[in-house]
Amino acid sequence: MKKDNGKKNNNVQKDLIIEFFKKNPNRDIKHPEVVDWVVTTYKKRTGNVFRDPDRAIRQLAQSGFLIKISKGVYKYDPSKAYVRELEDFTAAQKETILKRDGYKCVICGRGKKDGIDLHIDQKQQLRMARHYAHSTTLSKRI
Repeated sequence: MKKDNGKKNNNVQKDLIIEFFKKNPNRDIKHPEVVDWVVTTYKKRTGNVFRDPDRAIRQLAQSGFLIKISKGVYKYDPSKAYVRELEDFTAAQKETILKRDGYKCVICGRGKKDGIDLHIDQKQQLRMARHYAHSTTLSKRI
């Protein structure tokens, strides 16, 4: 049950980011403005802390909903936006990627032995089904 609740929270958080960009169409928006608004609004509406808004914003850009203008700057253009869900990695794929990367973050070199939680992330925007050569292991603090 806990897993379903987490997924529900992720959808609510994602919807909040979408709400922000739909209220601000065709505008280049710097990352801090988005994060400040969604974190504050989420706290007001739910009483909870919004965890990892950066990842949710990045996923919306990867799915085609947002346009990445430059580092930390995103734009929602209703005439160009579309939603394409990236499929999640299977448990076997995640294990293969973690093993390949030595169970460490490829950026900072730390891993579970260092008390760091790891997650698998995309290295490119498009990924074909079952193709995970363009993936990487990152620590949640990166």
